[in-house]
Amino acid sequence: MYRPKLAIFTLILLAIFLYIHLEAMAFHWYLRFPSLDLITHYMGGVVIALSTFYVLRKTKHIILISILGGIAWEIFEVYFEITGWPIHSLDYKIDTFIDMIMDTLGALSVWYFLKIKK
Repeated sequence: MYRPKLAIFTLILLAIFLYIHLEAMAFHWYLRFPSLDLITHYMGGVVIALSTFYVLRKTKHIILISILGGIAWEIFEVYFEITGWPIHSLDYKIDTFIDMIMDTLGALSVWYFLKIKK
């Protein structure tokens, strides 16, 4: 069953997420507004969870796939050296931990919404 509203909503959220992230990178918003990192990680978890649900049509794996997406993003941050801290520092470890929590909370929000919507 095709769900055009879900597809459109997910694509709009993805576009907003990408726009915010690209602008934040270009204009150093992540440094000026540290809480923006929390918001974008939460949004990332939401977008991955919605995309996963749209493709698989089940809520079973959306949290796991969102967490894996968050891990992939953290690897991306390390590879392109955009973490802001040395990889072995406590600040880096705390940032990564909080980022993963926000990714997971985004996915859990979608999972919960889909469960109560049934």
